[in-house]
Amino acid sequence: MINNMERFGKILTAGTILMLLFSGQLVRSQEVDNSVENEFEYRTYFKSTIKLAKNFKLNVVPEVRLKDDFSIDRYLLETELKYKPIKYLTIGGGYRFIINPRTTKSTEYLHRYEFSATLKKKFNDFKPALKVSYTNYADDDADDNFLRYKALVEYDIPKCKFTPVVGAELFHQLSSGDMYKVRYGVGVDYKLFKKNFLEVSYKLDYYLQKYKNKHIISIGYKLKF
Repeated sequence: MINNMERFGKILTAGTILMLLFSGQLVRSQEVDNSVENEFEYRTYFKSTIKLAKNFKLNVVPEVRLKDDFSIDRYLLETELKYKPIKYLTIGGGYRFIINPRTTKSTEYLHRYEFSATLKKKFNDFKPALKVSYTNYADDDADDNFLRYKALVEYDIPKCKFTPVVGAELFHQLSSGDMYKVRYGVGVDYKLFKKNFLEVSYKLDYYLQKYKNKHIISIGYKLKF
């Protein structure tokens, strides 16, 4: 049994590393152009995780997104129900309500749905994860259905309150069948005290169909019940 668990952890770790390398190869295959548009976005959120019953959890996340001049871009409220049917596997379904205030037009209201499956297992001090999700929205101007493939690795530093995380995510646009963008991320969780965490992260959205990059800086507070 222990050997099987170790083997699964190694396979999951190898799959996560391959996913990260593949996403990097997609970026390197694109042409370099000095006219690339760089956009900056800032996010702040509060995430509460509530254990409803055995193997069931509910995430509630209000969030505010700011433009590069720190003016309000969007308000979001996300809920996600997660269920763990077997060890190492979590499936989830979520809904996000988005308010997009605009100065020259009436306020826009958007709805995003997500269904996901995640494999995760701690292997020594590392916790690799692979996630596949379906969404009807890509968090920007692309109003389309997407499959998203995400790989990340957490490192649980022994006797330390900091937990660094690195990852990459591919956005697969279903209408065209093409990869829309790659999102790289690096961040750290800091345990303030029991069940309370502060997260700081940086994400880079590298668009594969246009000359554009988006730089996302996030600060969030996490509370687990």
